[in-house]
Amino acid sequence: MRKAARGGCLVAALALLSGCVQMPSEGPVVEPLVSAAADDVPGISFDPRPPQAGDSAADIVAGFLEAMKATPISPTVARQFLSEEAADSWVPEQQIITYAELGTAVGETSVRIPLSEVNRYDARGAWQRTQAEALLGLGLALEDGEWRIEELPNALIVPDSWFDDAYQRVSLYFFDPTAQVLVPEPVFVPSGDQFASSLVRGLAVQPDDISPDVVQTYFPTGSAEGLAVPISSAGIATVALAGDPDAVDEETAQRMLAQLVWTLRQEPRIRAVELSIGGRALGGPGGSTQVNLDVGSAYDPNGVRPSAELFALDRGLLVSGGIGAFEPTAGPLGTVDLGVRSVGVDLTGARAAAVTDDGADLLVAPVQAAAGETTRPVVGAVDLAAPGWDHRDRIWLLDRGAGRARVIVVVDGSAREVDVPGITGRPARSLLVSRDGSRLVAVVRGAKADRVVSSRVRQDAAGTVLGATRVRTLPRPTEGSPRIRDIGWRSPTAVSVLSDITEDLSEVRTISVDGAPGEVASGGTTRLRGPTRQLVSSPVDGSEVFALAGRAVTSLTRLERPVPDLARGLTSLTYVG
Repeated sequence: MRKAARGGCLVAALALLSGCVQMPSEGPVVEPLVSAAADDVPGISFDPRPPQAGDSAADIVAGFLEAMKATPISPTVARQFLSEEAADSWVPEQQIITYAELGTAVGETSVRIPLSEVNRYDARGAWQRTQAEALLGLGLALEDGEWRIEELPNALIVPDSWFDDAYQRVSLYFFDPTAQVLVPEPVFVPSGDQFASSLVRGLAVQPDDISPDVVQTYFPTGSAEGLAVPISSAGIATVALAGDPDAVDEETAQRMLAQLVWTLRQEPRIRAVELSIGGRALGGPGGSTQVNLDVGSAYDPNGVRPSAELFALDRGLLVSGGIGAFEPTAGPLGTVDLGVRSVGVDLTGARAAAVTDDGADLLVAPVQAAAGETTRPVVGAVDLAAPGWDHRDRIWLLDRGAGRARVIVVVDGSAREVDVPGITGRPARSLLVSRDGSRLVAVVRGAKADRVVSSRVRQDAAGTVLGATRVRTLPRPTEGSPRIRDIGWRSPTAVSVLSDITEDLSEVRTISVDGAPGEVASGGTTRLRGPTRQLVSSPVDGSEVFALAGRAVTSLTRLERPVPDLARGLTSLTYVG
């Protein structure tokens, strides 16, 4: 009889947590400790109730799941629901598991709880994967006459609605293998007073799922464990790392400062940083220990002083300027009709790469130097898409190849193929490269629906491309929209996707390149009437984004702004990169 009652209480408690609330027909009336409104409002503190003497196994399970929603985030109360041994060994910082709903629990002392729409994040807060369903296993035992949880995963397990309120989407800045450019890695970290500390702790961990031939950190491993980052009233963030100060040379110190500044300037309260390790202050340029937020600008993932101009082909000739105000360029592509159909320009606006009308060859020439040399590094391709450039002046190309795509990189005038599992040999339609050179994003055509996929570029310390990782499929931008018209960068870690909804209605939605669920706030979602076919965008914050429907131009940045139609004969509109 006692076991049956205990199991019934467990089911009832879990049903309550999943939102199926029923009024009890018998038993005592219990006043709630915290109102539902307080639990749902971001920024409201929530002190969960610890276990009470005589709690049933069901009470312990329900209380533990509730305690993990403590705000500010703290495992202190949640540990009290665990056995002494489990409390000592539980490491909730190891991963985060979020769920949409809890199902009906099965079992008594060995409990299995179905979870729906499960997302997993690693110790840094980087999204790992989504599962439609998963089982949460908890083992219970009596300890000193009270039920406690003795078996559980090393994870913070919370509803996704709570996670959305408590965590913020940001980036940790690592270096590429050449140490010449910073690479942002999307993560979710706690908002509020824990924000800055969580950001810094993430820098001191080499990502398990990302190879050092993709990104690397200069923060010593474990140097930020348990770190708290106080921010003074003047906006000075003090970062005091543990470790051997003699193990950090000047070059490493400057790279640590660059990573730190770029990462911490996402906290609006911070105006400058002070960094030390093992008690030794690490000074910035000029020896000052108080480092301003402009440090590390030479490692900008969008490029150092990139051109903000638009470029296009005007009846086959290269022009530059702005919408409605294009001017001819003085280089070979701007003065002689060389029979090209699409163009890409390097980050400084100095050189252009153009695909010939038949899609077979690639021409490279200076943009403004009239006497500059025109080279042809790719000859005899099948169907080249528009080219892209990264910060190392590498040109990235997709040869669509009649449904069997090839990825080609041109370095110092020489072209070679790069095998990208999931793109190479597939019916890929378009390819983007991030300006930092660390990411490829492509549209792959399917029999019934298109996919947007992303891959990481592997390279050595000299910048030689070693290959690419297997692609990750990004979330479907729009359910029921089988075809993707175009993609474009909106930030170094986000792309906008143009999809058809109906024959006369399109949608632009911005998603994260790591595949994490949810829209990126900077892009939002826009629906457009008419046959919209192209996006013109840039990863630089503040750049205007356009959608093209024939000659008609819509500003996605300022929808109310009237934009003149493109001049007749103007094609291949693009920003640099």
